[in-house]
Amino acid sequence: MLWLWIAYALLVVGVMAAIAWIGLRFKDTLTHETLPDGPLPTVSTIVPARNEERNIDRCAQGISGQDYPHLEMIFVDDDSKDATPDILVRHQTREPRIKVVQTGGRPEGWNGKQWACHSGAQATSGDWLLFMDADTYAEPDLISRTLAFCLKNNVDMLTLQPWYEMGGLWERIVMPTGLPLLLLAYPPHRVNNPHVPLSMANGQFILIRRAVYDAVNGHEGIKDRMMDDYAMGETVKGAGFRMMIVDGADVMRVRLYINLQEIWAGALKAAVQISGGWGISALGIVVTMGIVVFPPFALALAVMIENWPAVVMMGMVTALQVMFYSAVRITGFRAPPWTSLTYPFGGIVITAILLDGMIRLATGQDIQWKGRSMLGRPELPTPKLTK
Repeated sequence: MLWLWIAYALLVVGVMAAIAWIGLRFKDTLTHETLPDGPLPTVSTIVPARNEERNIDRCAQGISGQDYPHLEMIFVDDDSKDATPDILVRHQTREPRIKVVQTGGRPEGWNGKQWACHSGAQATSGDWLLFMDADTYAEPDLISRTLAFCLKNNVDMLTLQPWYEMGGLWERIVMPTGLPLLLLAYPPHRVNNPHVPLSMANGQFILIRRAVYDAVNGHEGIKDRMMDDYAMGETVKGAGFRMMIVDGADVMRVRLYINLQEIWAGALKAAVQISGGWGISALGIVVTMGIVVFPPFALALAVMIENWPAVVMMGMVTALQVMFYSAVRITGFRAPPWTSLTYPFGGIVITAILLDGMIRLATGQDIQWKGRSMLGRPELPTPKLTK
């Protein structure tokens, strides 16, 4: 039986090594390029905002402070019920380049964010469209650096992985455990390879040529997909255009969620869209439990059965996991390393979210985001279970 312990230990260490290799290869991929001489294109920023009074002020400040000269700023009030419209009016008064668009509520057959992005895009005149979320903060050189990168590398659509700010305990428990697994599932070097069909995009930042956006029918073409960013990346790359994802931690930061409820709701719709049903979700549960959660319990089991070679191996594996997740927190999230001790709990939460998605699909339960039901849930090949 010792060989089983050895094989399991090697598997866990191998997965961590693979994630580390992918992460190191991805780091600093947004290279410094120079904007070309001559006339520069106009960039239209589009920020959909629904009940974003917590974030929209900082977001507007970041976009208004860009060093790129040819900029059009569109903010879309997506039927907000809080102070978001008032905050946008204040910024519009101070910055004449800002235009505020009202969605007037979403029409039938559209998800809310897609309709807001579509409404904003219709109000623009730029050669490039930049879709950003309201919880982002742009460093002053965000647009000049990313546009220069696109022009230098003939990129049609660029998306970024930002620096995720984490202020709360649940953010520090869940996000540094879940996002490395996403990196493993969607290695950026494969997403960036035009000969590999794998695609993904991050809706916090999507910079796309207007001609390409129109060619794929923009957000209207993905109006009923659950995750607009994932669907946009799939559509653009599938149409043969050049799409890339790069490390944007130096030029953009995001406070994605502030509590477990927000983490759960956001991760749930992502898990349902990406998994496409039960199969990949079940695989995700097996990987998360087997690679992330189980090693400390395997160590405890080895101690109980007094299998001392296994105790040594699993003790080393668990120590390596603590060091690995400490490094992830320091380098990837700029967070204190002590929270790495909570990584098994992060894996358990991720497993619970995947299970929740599977149950909701099977029973026909609603999947909501910001108080609205989401369209685009996958259809299962089996009959729905009764509630």
